[in-house]
Amino acid sequence: MSTAIRPSTPRPRSGARPASAPARAAVGARSIDPIRVLRRHFLIIIAAGILGGMIGMGAHLALARYLPLYRGDVIFEVQPGVAEAEDIGASEFANDDAVLRIGNTETLLLTSRDVLQSAITTNEVRQTTWAKKFIENDVLDFNKAIDDLEEDIKAGAVRGTQVFRLSWTARDKTDVPIVLSNITDAYLRKRDALDSKVYTDNLEIFQSQFNAIVRDLRVANEDIKTFIRDKGITTFNDPVQSEIGRSLQNLGEDIADMTSAIDMTSTAYEQTSLKLQGSLEPSSEDTLVAEQDPRMMAFFQQELNLRTDLRVALEKYQPDHPVALEYQRRLDATRKERDSELENIIRRNLESQLKVQADEIERFDRTLKRMEEEYGAKEKDLASLAADTADYEAQEERRKFLEVQRDATQQLINEIKLIRLRADAQRVRVLEPAVEPTEPFFPKVYIIVPLGVMAITGLTIGLIFLRELTDQRVKSASDLAVIPHARVLGVIPERDEDPTKVDHAELAIRRFPYSVLAESYRQATTSVCREIDRGGHQTLLLVGGLPGAGTTTLATNMAAASANFGRRVLIVDANFRRPRLAEAMGFDSDRPGLGDVLADEVASESAIITDDSNVDIMPAGTPPFRVFERLNTPRFDSLLAELRGRYDLIIFDAAPCVVAGDAMILANKTDAAVLVVRANQEYRGLVSRLSHQLMETRSEFLGMVLNRPRGTAGGYFKKNYATMAEYASSGNAGRKKKKSA
Repeated sequence: MSTAIRPSTPRPRSGARPASAPARAAVGARSIDPIRVLRRHFLIIIAAGILGGMIGMGAHLALARYLPLYRGDVIFEVQPGVAEAEDIGASEFANDDAVLRIGNTETLLLTSRDVLQSAITTNEVRQTTWAKKFIENDVLDFNKAIDDLEEDIKAGAVRGTQVFRLSWTARDKTDVPIVLSNITDAYLRKRDALDSKVYTDNLEIFQSQFNAIVRDLRVANEDIKTFIRDKGITTFNDPVQSEIGRSLQNLGEDIADMTSAIDMTSTAYEQTSLKLQGSLEPSSEDTLVAEQDPRMMAFFQQELNLRTDLRVALEKYQPDHPVALEYQRRLDATRKERDSELENIIRRNLESQLKVQADEIERFDRTLKRMEEEYGAKEKDLASLAADTADYEAQEERRKFLEVQRDATQQLINEIKLIRLRADAQRVRVLEPAVEPTEPFFPKVYIIVPLGVMAITGLTIGLIFLRELTDQRVKSASDLAVIPHARVLGVIPERDEDPTKVDHAELAIRRFPYSVLAESYRQATTSVCREIDRGGHQTLLLVGGLPGAGTTTLATNMAAASANFGRRVLIVDANFRRPRLAEAMGFDSDRPGLGDVLADEVASESAIITDDSNVDIMPAGTPPFRVFERLNTPRFDSLLAELRGRYDLIIFDAAPCVVAGDAMILANKTDAAVLVVRANQEYRGLVSRLSHQLMETRSEFLGMVLNRPRGTAGGYFKKNYATMAEYASSGNAGRKKKKSA
């Protein structure tokens, strides 16, 4: 080893902080992964669910024993009734809304206070356990009883059916059918009373109407007798059948025919006018008549000849040949000329037709006027004859009308009486009467037990999340991520979570090189060494916040890993208060070491021992010379300068910051510092404060190593640990197989 002595003052690190450090940033808000929290407390949640089930079952048994509730129902059917007494069955409702409206109306009647009061006045109800609550001095308090019924009773129409339901719940199951049956009876009595009143009122109205009709009929008969006697009428033949009547009838038919002819001619005149104006297309008949004109026949013959010539030309030439094109042009011109001439002929015919129609209308009007004058004269002659006959017929019609009205009213009265006697004429009937319940309505085990499970489990989960929100301890790398300027260089798992069963964590890399712990230490060492090489550092301080952080274990494994990388490594136990580096490496903890060198009792070479992994160790020294004040002396600086010349990496294991100030002294003398954080022990506020204190020292604060976090059951870390162990073991087995071969 080189014995060159380097200056005792540590080299300034890159990016050194100015004298006045910035103010500390507040610790960031902690983010909680709900899935991770639930998986971590999975067993507690399962236990809470089981406890909730047991509590729910106990509550169910207690409620079933001391507070059971029994429920009964009465189901009523709404009937549309019968429209006529002769109907075979009841009619149907028009729609569901009508059923629902009637059901809701009957529900209000069923739960009215007068119905409830009528129900509880019976001796049978007064003897129930429920009614005894409202009896004082042998007097039933009706108001309190009815109020209680109104609160507990449930009634309503069932949508999509013709039924409505009455429900009531009581402590004593024998009370249920008694109370419900009496309410049903009281309701039906009131329903019958209302129906009877309607029946009686309607019957009285129709009977009064019948009596009035009989009186009017008697008067009508007397009036007819008086009319015949006063007018001296001997026959009641129809005046229309007389000679005047027949003549008038024939004349009326002629007038009607003439009027119809005028209307038809006027309609034809209007259509012809519209055709001339262009508002109406000429009919096929108009076109056919025009096509029969001699001039049109000449056009048709010429068009036929041209089509024949064109067909002959197309047989000889192509369609685009000049001869064929000429014939086609002449044919098109002939067609246009023919169509133009056809329009002229149609218009000429329409104008002629319009004049003829106008002359006919004028002639018809003159004839109609003459007929109407003749009809008026004959009508006056007939009016005198028909007046008396009409008067008599009117009186006769009124008498017949009264007779029909009398018979119809009598039939209606008879139908009302018959309908009243029919059983299916009732608007409401009981489908299912109240019966004594066979089992409690409350409690239900399938409700109480799940409620107990949900309540206890929900309370437990709420407490778990409340504890997670209020717990400021560092549990995972994500808790360190919210701390400003925090950088996680590595995560070292719990030893018992290593599937390879490491029994000595301080010697994990030496004795269990293929374990998860060894791999985790190597990964952390790689991250730390990368930062050390980047800054050109030689001395590294490992410090924890509270005792048991794991700095010694990290130091021994980091030194072993660095030595495997080809570095010359020295571990210095600078924890004078509770040294355990030598013991962890398998040596006597009271042998000479750093304290003896600082006291000039031994030379530095004598205080250094080398283990089987080429890692040099300088213990804390013998107890009398473990004086921590000597860490801040020129002798320590000269020793540090001496060691720099011998080793590539010098790792200092310092006392925890909370219990001693040694770490901050060493942080001002070493090149770099790493804070070791013990999971589930140190609080984020403490870690934040220590990280800022280390940032204010002369050494470069590289970051943090999280030690011994608990993995979530079935979580990512445990899966990764199992994968790492399986991969390492399979690779190790392959190497052993090659060596044996």
